[in-house]
Amino acid sequence: MFNDADSDFLVRAWQILSEIGDQLARNEQTTRELLSRADNLKAEAKDVQTGFSLRRYNVDLSKETMESELERTNAHILIENQALLQENKQLSQLLKEHEETMHTVMEKFRCHSLAAQQHELTLTRYYDALLAQQPQYPTDIASNPVLAHSLHRLSQGLRAVLLSMSGEDPSAPSNRP
Repeated sequence: MFNDADSDFLVRAWQILSEIGDQLARNEQTTRELLSRADNLKAEAKDVQTGFSLRRYNVDLSKETMESELERTNAHILIENQALLQENKQLSQLLKEHEETMHTVMEKFRCHSLAAQQHELTLTRYYDALLAQQPQYPTDIASNPVLAHSLHRLSQGLRAVLLSMSGEDPSAPSNRP
């Protein structure tokens, strides 16, 4: 049924298929090893990002070498913690100084505002007292329109001065009488 040429061809085809199957098995094994290595490298990279390793990956290192590495890492972390504590103390001191300065500035502002208000009240009382001492003005104002207009302009000027002294805009419309 099969001649020698056909049987040689089939044997050769079978050998090639066997070699391809063996190569495929080796490739699958290599793929599994590479995936395992990649997972290990990812875990190591994650540990490096956090700053320290929790597991011992290098099993070929001696115990003394691992302990010295661990001590060096601990010393580095302690130094870093001390630097952070010192920085924290300095920042706390700066914050305290800032709060004290703000307290002083606000106290001066309150004192200045109180003095300005008292000055305005004193001026108002003074002019009210002057007006109270001169009872003939209301009758004179009603009879003299030029005097009424002049007093009105004078009162507007005084009001503008008082408003500007208190830090307000004298040209802005006001609800004051």
